[in-house]
Amino acid sequence: MITRTSYGLRAAFVAVAALGWWTAANAQLTPANTLIQNRATVNYSVGALPQAPIESSPSGNTTPGVGAGAFTEFRVDNRVDLTVTEFGATATLTTPGAVNALLTFDVTNTGNAPQGYALTLAEQATGSLFPAGNDNADFNLANLVVRVDDGDNAFGAGDIAPAINTLNPNQTVRVFVVAPLVTLTLVNGNRTNIRLQAQTAVPGTNGGTLEAESPGVNDPTTVEVVFADTGLDATESAVDQFFIQSAALTIQKTQTVISDGFSASNPRSIPGATVEYQIEIENTSPTIAADLVSISDPVPANTTFLAAQAVVITNGLVATCTGDANDTDIDGCGITAGALTVGTGVIGSVAPGEIVTVAFQVTIN
Repeated sequence: MITRTSYGLRAAFVAVAALGWWTAANAQLTPANTLIQNRATVNYSVGALPQAPIESSPSGNTTPGVGAGAFTEFRVDNRVDLTVTEFGATATLTTPGAVNALLTFDVTNTGNAPQGYALTLAEQATGSLFPAGNDNADFNLANLVVRVDDGDNAFGAGDIAPAINTLNPNQTVRVFVVAPLVTLTLVNGNRTNIRLQAQTAVPGTNGGTLEAESPGVNDPTTVEVVFADTGLDATESAVDQFFIQSAALTIQKTQTVISDGFSASNPRSIPGATVEYQIEIENTSPTIAADLVSISDPVPANTTFLAAQAVVITNGLVATCTGDANDTDIDGCGITAGALTVGTGVIGSVAPGEIVTVAFQVTIN
């Protein structure tokens, strides 16, 4: 009977302890430096006569009476924990020549005390965020900088801090990785992977003094620092990717002898012969159109441009322009500084998967 009762009490204690753990895991963390204290009271009788209760104390109390005991107490230690997450869970699209292209991260203090964070960047060959085949980096971006959001969750002139000075428990701050200028020579499909690392620092030091874990055995009278993050090193990181999305132009130029005045079947490039040049502009991008500003092609030396022979062919549609000097007839095509120049009014844009051909003829002097 005694054994059964003891076992039942023990089982009940285990159940209560388990419930307490579940509640703690799903509740707000108790702030560091919180004083936890209590004392027990033992009521007893001797010979059926109630005696004065005796309270507990850390050193052991024998004096009866309320208030004769002392609290057993400790201070809650500083649990250092954090998360760094890439905002959006997808690669960040940008274009060559873009100014202030942004990668966006969130840093969250999941510990129980205010913390600061030092922020650093590193480029890496692959990024686990992205599907296989889309994670290998093939270019680097210079002059990347870290900027901590000023509270409006949007990049702007007020975002100048390179580190997190102080972040309270359960608070999240947005961090931007800024590329001041995306290289113009990059092409569609280029990508680079950037890892943002946050390392816990003493709050109020602008990330300058890193947090250190407390050495030795537990001291209940002081607030000790305990690293509780994934790597137990007070450091977390996440990766994002700049993915270049642009038109993908292939420019091909060919020449064909049209006639030489002698042979109908096999004309040669002799003086007096007519030669046709074809400039083929193909946009192989599946999604991005290219808005053409102009096409310029110098009329070769020792040749003469044939007026009214500049032709633009787009998906079977043909536009002919005269190629007059400086485009005096304003048809979008002219000879400027010795070069045939075709403007946007003639071509417009090259849609994804589209081919535009510009053809003109010259005679060999």
